[in-house]
Amino acid sequence: MSNPNLNISPQLRKNSVIIQVLTCSKSPKARLVSAQQQLEKFLPDIPVSIVMGYVASDNEVHRIYSPSLNRRLMKRPLTEAEIAIYAGHRKAMAEFLKSPYEATLILEDDFKIVTPDIIKLSVELAPELLNGTRNIVKLFDFQPKKTCKEPIYRETVKGISLVKYKSPRAGMVAYLISREGAENFLARSSVFRMVDEDIKYFWELDLDIWSIPENPVTDNSDRLGGSLVDEERQYARRQKTICRSVYGNILTIHRKFKTFLENIKYCKSKSRTSQETGTN
Repeated sequence: MSNPNLNISPQLRKNSVIIQVLTCSKSPKARLVSAQQQLEKFLPDIPVSIVMGYVASDNEVHRIYSPSLNRRLMKRPLTEAEIAIYAGHRKAMAEFLKSPYEATLILEDDFKIVTPDIIKLSVELAPELLNGTRNIVKLFDFQPKKTCKEPIYRETVKGISLVKYKSPRAGMVAYLISREGAENFLARSSVFRMVDEDIKYFWELDLDIWSIPENPVTDNSDRLGGSLVDEERQYARRQKTICRSVYGNILTIHRKFKTFLENIKYCKSKSRTSQETGTN
């Protein structure tokens, strides 16, 4: 796999896209082997960087976590593994911002490419997909509930279908992000939610999040050593008190109401733009 610090040919620099594979010292070796094989097969001309993320014992995990904000704004305390995952994504974004590229495809190391043609085209068109206010395009979502399946907007960019759900879905296995998106994520100095949960509060981070439907990339952790966080996460969930559970429900109601208001604002903005440009 190539390194972004090496000399990259002018043709590759024209693409203005880099791929970052996020891993950690506890990750099974099979994951990076799988990642390398897939990227060499399907995206051999795109520069790739391995980002060594964090594990629970790393100082960075304790440095960026805010227990007080967590108690006020999250349903339950985060596990150290969940904080480490978020810290790893932040590290990938920070490294991307130090590079010359316009966009990056961040992949957790347990990804599996399902639709190679869509992935190739998505990477090729990344600067166009991440155009206007759109600063994140997800290539994987955990399946939305029936009530959330219908998006509020659909667009097609040179053959790539994009949807904007009422609320971003969990799952950060694979996503394209612009420099603006990375800067917005990193504007927050501390974390207090899981990264999957934080994107549901997109207005706090000024993120415009879209998805490519049908999941051209999927989570393959079951076949690559299993989840690194599920056991600890399930234990943390069992430790919630009744009071914390009730407070968590209040937070969820507030989030859904705020999401509703933000979507109304977004739709009005899109409608106004369409009228000004004379498009549908």
